Amino acid sequence: MGEGKSSVIIPLVASTLADGSNLVRVVTPKPLSNQMFELLVRRLSGMADRPVFYVPFSRSLRLDTSLVGRISDLYRRCVSEGGVLVVQPEHILSQKLMRINFLLTSHRKRVKTSVANDLGVLEDWVTSVSRDVLDESDDVLHVRYQLVYTTGEQMPVDDHPNRWVTTQEVLGQLKVHAMRLRSKYPKTLEFNQTQRGFPTMRILDRTISQEISSLIVDDALGGTLSTLPLVVLPPLIKETIRRFVVNKHVTYQDRELVFSHCARTNLLCGILLLRGLLVDGEGILGYVLEQRRWRVDYGLDPSRTLLAVPYRAKVSLHAILRTTKALTYYLGCAELESGVRSPRRSNHAYLSQLLLWRFDKGSSAPMLRYVG
Repeated sequence: MGEGKSSVIIPLVASTLADGSNLVRVVTPKPLSNQMFELLVRRLSGMADRPVFYVPFSRSLRLDTSLVGRISDLYRRCVSEGGVLVVQPEHILSQKLMRINFLLTSHRKRVKTSVANDLGVLEDWVTSVSRDVLDESDDVLHVRYQLVYTTGEQMPVDDHPNRWVTTQEVLGQLKVHAMRLRSKYPKTLEFNQTQRGFPTMRILDRTISQEISSLIVDDALGGTLSTLPLVVLPPLIKETIRRFVVNKHVTYQDRELVFSHCARTNLLCGILLLRGLLVDGEGILGYVLEQRRWRVDYGLDPSRTLLAVPYRAKVSLHAILRTTKALTYYLGCAELESGVRSPRRSNHAYLSQLLLWRFDKGSSAPMLRYVG
């Protein structure tokens, strides 16, 4: 700080790169944009005779082909005259996202297709000729400038809401089989049923995970899972589904048979979810039970969120978070009953307001259901 990076080095580098063949962009954070523009004007627009351009771009612009053409002309003029373009990270992101937005809505108006094509040509040209000089690079390269913004209408995730119910029913079958296997594997299967509700368990041998996965697949093929009516399928298809779910390496014939038979039904998403949970060696259920421990690697942090969070700062896949969240709510029901408070909420959130616990005689695990 104060060593002349912005006031000396950036003007030197920018003027050197602006040789008539490059589009030199000085990328600066929004709070420093005006200051950088005035600094470059003082340094480069005098005896150096280098023009300084500033073309703000936002998604609020009402773009048409003529406006895109004028923007393109300004960019090309900047290149030919050896000028420097001052931009903000938001301008670069907005220009890319405008093209995507026009492509997604081009089926409604044909004119949007031509605008999207012009934006695509402009973006490709800018990518090929631009040279970026970053001011305050630690801020410009921050993750907030790498986010993917939402566009279009909100849509539910695949197999919603069955993906939640299927995961919880798999956990219910896990409890049933773990109770049966604890006497068979007393040293490699930790099983504690001292507390009310769902037992705490940990698997110390991968062969137990394989056996439990195989038993749960048998249950699914037998019709135990309410979201997957696999029992009505022909025996050949059921045996193929078993290999597809359990085996890590699937043959091309098995994959094609499963996809061709279930492609136009709701079964395919559920089968893929089962494979993600139970596949040999890399299944999420085995990973959570072997390598993650409740209150050690994951659990509740009511000051942040009502979701289950990893205690060690590692980003988890959504399917892993879904499984650990269900286990956290099963195991931590006593904590939830006492009420948790979030700084973003004005009232306490009690378990009865968050979830309905449904205990059926034929069900081995509680079912979590959101209430409005």
